[in-house]
Amino acid sequence: MFDKWIVVSDMDGTLLNHHDYKVQAALPMLDQLEKAGIPVVFNTSKTFSELKDWVTLLNNKHPFIVENGSAIYIPENYFPQGFLTQQTSNVKHEGEYQVIVTGIEIQSIQNYLKTVKPDAIDFTQCSLQQAMDITGLTEKDAAAAQTRQFSVPLMFDDDMKQQNFGEQAKQHGFGILKGGRFLHVLGTCDKGSSMQILKNLYAGCYQKTYAMIVLGDSQNDVAMLQQADIPVVVKSPSSKSIELDHPATIETQNEAPEGWVEGVISALTNSRLKRDN
Repeated sequence: MFDKWIVVSDMDGTLLNHHDYKVQAALPMLDQLEKAGIPVVFNTSKTFSELKDWVTLLNNKHPFIVENGSAIYIPENYFPQGFLTQQTSNVKHEGEYQVIVTGIEIQSIQNYLKTVKPDAIDFTQCSLQQAMDITGLTEKDAAAAQTRQFSVPLMFDDDMKQQNFGEQAKQHGFGILKGGRFLHVLGTCDKGSSMQILKNLYAGCYQKTYAMIVLGDSQNDVAMLQQADIPVVVKSPSSKSIELDHPATIETQNEAPEGWVEGVISALTNSRLKRDN
């Protein structure tokens, strides 16, 4: 038995439509969850610059996790004063946020890439126009996507080259995650481990037990989906690559954002049935 839910969600292809980034259909459910006191935590490959715009647009005042688990951003005064510093020494202040860095700074990754010179498009180094063409983002959003602090997305045109590079990078101590479009090079962190850190902070602060509904759509969401109480795989062009060993897995019939709403409703309905039995 548990006291409260946390909803943890990927963004691209999960909450936002993979093709056009539409989100309108999810707005009423986001509002319902907020009114019900269920925090929605975004856990994404997006950068801080990108996600800050989205949390503002969606009026989300909860913590969020960026760059595939590399850093947790917690609004100032979200937890009682002094609580975070009591829990961890790895907290820094950045504007209106307290930040727990779980990954590595991007300079270490770039130094490695300069040495091995992978045959791939480096999203942080390509032109703004190329970044727009690859992602379909506007100029403003593509520029924000390139402002990475903890990871480098690489785009390969050959699966074998990608596989060989990934194995080599792992041997040199880097983390490798395959997303919808990119192979992400980062520290030895992932969405699942950072999600658990945040869950423990909630539990420690409020002395309650939390269960997690986790929504994702691609391979780089597996670490967090596998650790969910109820994992929801939202249908997308990337979702077929997901293989979970979890008895409570829900797979949606619709793509985002409708599929996101479908998944949340199904998870909450199933949990009520189980708790009533």
